[in-house]
Amino acid sequence: KSSTAGDATMRWLTKKDSDRASYATRNNINDVEAMSMTSDEFISEGINNAELAQASMDLDQSQMLLERSIWCFEQTDIIELAAKARIHYSSVLFRLEIQVPYDEKSSNDLAVIEMRAAQLMESLTKEGLFFEVLNIFSSVTAFLSEYAKEELEKRFIRKIQLAGREE
Repeated sequence: KSSTAGDATMRWLTKKDSDRASYATRNNINDVEAMSMTSDEFISEGINNAELAQASMDLDQSQMLLERSIWCFEQTDIIELAAKARIHYSSVLFRLEIQVPYDEKSSNDLAVIEMRAAQLMESLTKEGLFFEVLNIFSSVTAFLSEYAKEELEKRFIRKIQLAGREE
């Protein structure tokens, strides 16, 4: 049962000022696993898993690492990181889906793949996940028309590659 003094103390301890972080973070006492880590530790672990997913060549491994990353970010109040990890996760799932050997594809199937790739590339670009934009592009190149491939390379992909070299 809470008290006025206890509530006031918790507000003071968890309040963030512009010049300093809060003294304490709130934990869900019903979730023992979540209680073992602070908000900062969840963020750190989420970032570590996202970086490992980015470096992994195995898409199944990347998928698992991103699931962990999303879970860690969801334990905090920072929804932007969870959103970024979800977009990355969607991209990995899409790459897994189109990895299946495709026989002759109808023009409708190719159009759907091209449209989904374009939507993902746009979302990934907004989140600043340019490495994954390049991964999507290399995965869908076989499904694109020559014109679409050349235009994407000329107007978009080369700019990302040049920006990556400058960093």
